[in-house]
Amino acid sequence: MVRDMTSGSPMKIITMFAVPMFVGNVFQQVYNMVDSIVVGNFVGPQALAAVGACSGAFNLILALIVGLTSGMSVVVAQYFGAKNHVMVKKTFISAIIVNMSVGLAVSVVGVWLARPLLLLLGTPEDIMDDAVAYLTIMFLGTLANCMYNGMSSVLRALGDAVLPLLILIMASLMNVGLDLLFVLTFHMGVPGVALATVLSQLVSAVLCVIYVFIRLPMLRFGKKEFRPDWDVVREIVRIGVPAALSSSGVSISVMFMQRAINAYGSTVIAAYTSGNRAEQLGMCLSFSIGSSVGTFCGQNIGAKNFDRVKKGLHAGLIISFAYTITVGALMFIFSGFLSRLFSSDPAVIAISSECVRVTAVFAPMLGLVFIFQNFLRSAGDVTPTVWMSISEIVARSVLAFAFSALFGYHGIWWATPVGWTGSALIGYLRYRTGKWKAKLKVTTESVTGETAVKAG
Repeated sequence: MVRDMTSGSPMKIITMFAVPMFVGNVFQQVYNMVDSIVVGNFVGPQALAAVGACSGAFNLILALIVGLTSGMSVVVAQYFGAKNHVMVKKTFISAIIVNMSVGLAVSVVGVWLARPLLLLLGTPEDIMDDAVAYLTIMFLGTLANCMYNGMSSVLRALGDAVLPLLILIMASLMNVGLDLLFVLTFHMGVPGVALATVLSQLVSAVLCVIYVFIRLPMLRFGKKEFRPDWDVVREIVRIGVPAALSSSGVSISVMFMQRAINAYGSTVIAAYTSGNRAEQLGMCLSFSIGSSVGTFCGQNIGAKNFDRVKKGLHAGLIISFAYTITVGALMFIFSGFLSRLFSSDPAVIAISSECVRVTAVFAPMLGLVFIFQNFLRSAGDVTPTVWMSISEIVARSVLAFAFSALFGYHGIWWATPVGWTGSALIGYLRYRTGKWKAKLKVTTESVTGETAVKAG
């Protein structure tokens, strides 16, 4: 069900909204990790390395999708906060069209570039064929991925975090079952886990579409209405493209890190894959808190409740610090246990545990990054979020190789937390200067201006 965030306790609203998002993100991480767990335990270290070698390339596409859908989410949240349901539906329709176009384009280009991209990343020859097969199948499923992420982001912008969670839980369970079926029964190996993921994503997208058309009359539309509103598309692009470029840029920097890691062979690649998955699992509530702050602030900006916007940010910061300090400590202590989830190889576990411990110490910095990025985007102040991402890009792209040359693969783990720290500092300074407030006037004028035009 949709939720109006323009009244009530900010702390309570953000917490209650973040919890189902957190559970959903846990399942999303499990969804992503199951491939690694299954091939790592039932196929072997080389299969795990093949899946891991694709993570940078595919995360680039996923970052593009998530960044673009964040633009859709902000626009929907602002119109919903302004009680402009006509424009909510127009934004929803435009978002579907944009998502379908992006999904089809990425599928075509991605399949063509799968092998050249992996060659560019220096993927070892002994895992190349499996890596190409995995990445190609994942690219073919991009349209389903786009549709699910687009639909779920719109639902969350309306304050409904429960339905996307339920669909994701079902898709995650389906993914686990299909992974085991394709690997253990049909012996399909790495291509099997990729196919399982794509089929599960397709089911998620279909279920979202069915729910919207049955349960949400506000978003229901006919054939004649299925056309883009170009003013809305421009607003989605204004917010979403910088977010997509920022997210994609960070993913490109991860690909540079992957190239630095690939030089050390399949054992270190598998260890990095395991450590990265463990980090993502531990930090998924940080992402949820940031998204909750963005939705809360977006709705209240649309409603011109600017005092509540700042209260929402402060509540999000308190929740984030409490969580990241606690979870960072737990990740540090139980790094070995987390690493053993993905591999039984002692060498992989030892290296992966080291990676987890380094990133765990800097968990609060990542929490700040998510909070300030979502806050600034909800205010329409997208340029600083690009600079935040550039900080991460430079750290990962440059420092990964520099630290590798100085300290071996041990040094590569430090590039990411340095990037988080720089990014968080930029976001904090932008907030403290108050320059983001100038964007509030432009953003609210855009929303109320559309209201006047459509009403007149």
